Amino acid sequence: MLLPREKKMIELIYRSKNGLTTFELANALNISQRTVKYELQKIKEELKSSGCRIDSKTGRGIWISCSEEGKKFLDNLLLNEEAPCSFIPEVRKYYIALKLLDSDDFISMESISQTMFVSNGTIMNDMNKLETFFQKQGLELERKVKYGVRVRGSEELIRVAKANVIRSIIASQGNDVSLKLQPFFDDIDLSRLNGILQESEEKFSFVLTDASYSEMLLHLAIIIKRLMKKKNCIIDEENLLEYRKKEEWETCCFMGERVQEVFGVEVSNGDIVYICMNLSAAKLLREALVFSHESEQAGEVPSQTFEAWERIVGSVGEMYGENLLDDNMFKTALFVHLNAMFNRLRNKIYIENPLKDMVKEELAYEFDVATYMAGLFYAEYGITLGENEICDIALYIGASLQREQAQRKVEQPRVMIVCSTGVGTSQFVVTKLKLYFPDMIITKIVPATRAEAVARQETLDFVISTVPLKLEGVNVIPVSPLLTEHDINKIKMAIHVSPAEPVRRGNEKYATLFKLMDGRISILKCDCRSKGEAIRLLGGRLHQEGYVDEEFVDSVFMRENLAATSIGCTFAIPHAYEGHIKKQGIGLMTLKHPIIWGGEEKVQIIMMLSIDVKLNESFKVIFGELADLTKDMTAVDRILKADRFSDISRFFQ
Repeated sequence: MLLPREKKMIELIYRSKNGLTTFELANALNISQRTVKYELQKIKEELKSSGCRIDSKTGRGIWISCSEEGKKFLDNLLLNEEAPCSFIPEVRKYYIALKLLDSDDFISMESISQTMFVSNGTIMNDMNKLETFFQKQGLELERKVKYGVRVRGSEELIRVAKANVIRSIIASQGNDVSLKLQPFFDDIDLSRLNGILQESEEKFSFVLTDASYSEMLLHLAIIIKRLMKKKNCIIDEENLLEYRKKEEWETCCFMGERVQEVFGVEVSNGDIVYICMNLSAAKLLREALVFSHESEQAGEVPSQTFEAWERIVGSVGEMYGENLLDDNMFKTALFVHLNAMFNRLRNKIYIENPLKDMVKEELAYEFDVATYMAGLFYAEYGITLGENEICDIALYIGASLQREQAQRKVEQPRVMIVCSTGVGTSQFVVTKLKLYFPDMIITKIVPATRAEAVARQETLDFVISTVPLKLEGVNVIPVSPLLTEHDINKIKMAIHVSPAEPVRRGNEKYATLFKLMDGRISILKCDCRSKGEAIRLLGGRLHQEGYVDEEFVDSVFMRENLAATSIGCTFAIPHAYEGHIKKQGIGLMTLKHPIIWGGEEKVQIIMMLSIDVKLNESFKVIFGELADLTKDMTAVDRILKADRFSDISRFFQ
């Protein structure tokens, strides 16, 4: 089985047009060249009989040769992440959390270490990491000498935490989710639970996205497991009356009754409230992706709430020079999404966004706009959004910007889109497809669970799917949810369309970026050991050279507090928001050793932007060039090896 880093290595080589050297791979993955060579040998063994072969040649580098079958194998491999095992360090802590949540009493460190086959010291380190996790869930990790540890908190919060833990262990996406969840629920037949969910969808005429379907299946399984231990949720009369008024209440009562009948457990009103809490936070996949201000969804909330939302959209549009306020689809679709998101966050339900890293790399500009919007949400509603939620918003913004471009263009393959993560991703995929293929007829947008049934009823040329999928008699083109250049080329080959856009060659594609750099605001091979130190040093240099005012660095830290500006591939782009800019420029810093920037992301190249965001087109061009630069391993290598700024400027001239 290939490990996550080995998959990442395959992806880097596969996506590279000219091959990569061991140095470039080591730099991209933050590992030694020796480790690269060792892991390449393992990968070669794993790829035998797959139709793929790793080749290498001195002076050229490393590349992948593959047959048509090999290409299909790689496309599926890179889209279909396998569930990690308990021995991988970053996953092990969640298996420990699961043991604690399932226990009603103290558990000793020694018993945990014996079942996990690691030392007591390792378990102690994992436990320290879990303390923050449990605090975020509203739970207490209680330690007692000679007894061990246990988790304390309300039944409702224990259920939510357990769902978050299992979600972190498995890849809960696609139509085989029950197979992935089944090992965690030995005494529950999840196929029967599947039946209850599907029966509810049909009876009450709604369709959950694949991701939300997985969420509901997971929460219902946890409810049943806890009820088998006689653990009910308690609800007071006042809160119960509030939930009874909700539109979802009748659906949740039906689910509760069916669970009680099928599994022989006693479901209380408090448990039905818990089901309602999760269903109201779920995302529905609507076949019609055209919303308006007067839509039913918008009408369900007080008008002043929608007015406050429009005010925020207007502020964001004014800040970045984007025409978001006139895009009714954007305003209403994201408004509906945010209501569900805010419900989740109020109930401490945190969902890991599987597209987070891709969004930050491919949609850096949209992510920045979404981060600014998140700051306005905090000011208006007091709700703090994390990177996972900001990436969701970035997808809606990306869809709006793509839609605006597509309107300037509008022949005729019939296709169906299979998308698992909801309206935001669906909109983004559809609008980007329309931009590149204005004549394409998109017949349906469906979750993976409905794909086979719908495909039998439709006349299709092919299917475009963001999840691993096989359909009999129909060509399925697997794509990333962000439709990368590689995906667009696959679709062009399928419909025999010639590329319509001129591609800038060589270093010309970074012209705007490097025109704004200067040796006076560049610090190369620096020995900074922390994010804060790097920001103060480079920000101080920009101030010293007259590019920014004295409050710029403080504003940069405020922006970092909303969401880290690391964009993957060892890059970070710290910057301030409105004001503080005296002169346009980009400060460059390279580091001798990578430092931790956001969460667990490592950074070695810092580009500090002294750019006025109101210069809309320049700001967008810079982010576009940055996205390309992060994938150009040759350019990254030159930047990191440079001893003087002149070495960089000569290469990019």
